[in-house]
Amino acid sequence: MRMLLGLATGALLCAVPSAFSQTVQVSRQNRTVEVSVRQKISVDAEVASVIIGCQEYGPTHDQAYQENLRVADNILRALLKAGIPMESIKSSRLDLSENPSFDPESHAKPILDRRFRAHQSWVVRVEVADAQKIIDLAVQAGANGLESVSWDVKDPEALESKAREAALEKARASAAEIAKTLGAKLGDALYASNSFESLTNLPLRSRSALLFGILDPAAQTTQPRFTLKLFPEKVEKEASVTVVFALD
Repeated sequence: MRMLLGLATGALLCAVPSAFSQTVQVSRQNRTVEVSVRQKISVDAEVASVIIGCQEYGPTHDQAYQENLRVADNILRALLKAGIPMESIKSSRLDLSENPSFDPESHAKPILDRRFRAHQSWVVRVEVADAQKIIDLAVQAGANGLESVSWDVKDPEALESKAREAALEKARASAAEIAKTLGAKLGDALYASNSFESLTNLPLRSRSALLFGILDPAAQTTQPRFTLKLFPEKVEKEASVTVVFALD
């Protein structure tokens, strides 16, 4: 915490920010205390944005594209059938190109069949409680790409307001403590500025709390069956405020 004090001690001890000092001068007649604090608040995530995709191959542009459309149609039908409204599904990426790993010198049919690649993905915004179910349904319908998951709240502006209010309360408490120590009484706030920092929404692939290899003990197969397990994270917002108070 950075503190800048202006006290009536017979001499000017400090100056406030340039924008503020244009209207209020720290002097014997006008004593002030300035505090700068940072306050972080953390709440449970309410919504999840999941990027789901499918990537298909074919020996020609058209075959790769048509196969991708077929799988994509199955995925979208499954999501809509599960009750996800169309407005909660947004296109994220669409790509049709030659497979970069294709070997033009090869005559093997498996390689020739993968000459072209078609890829598309969607951002699906759902309640946190539905995120796991939606991913499972999409995979069962043919999705073979889960590109990221991010967590958020329904009203980010409300969370910013809470962070700002908490920071202002902390600033006032700090300023009151300083004033008491100096034998003064804290007066009105004369100037305030604030900024925010979001501490959320890192992509799923970079988060260690999200595991891709959870073994399903109920699977009765010769090969272990692995399923993706989501662990929703807290949504955090940090506010920084600088406040100048009068000293009575």
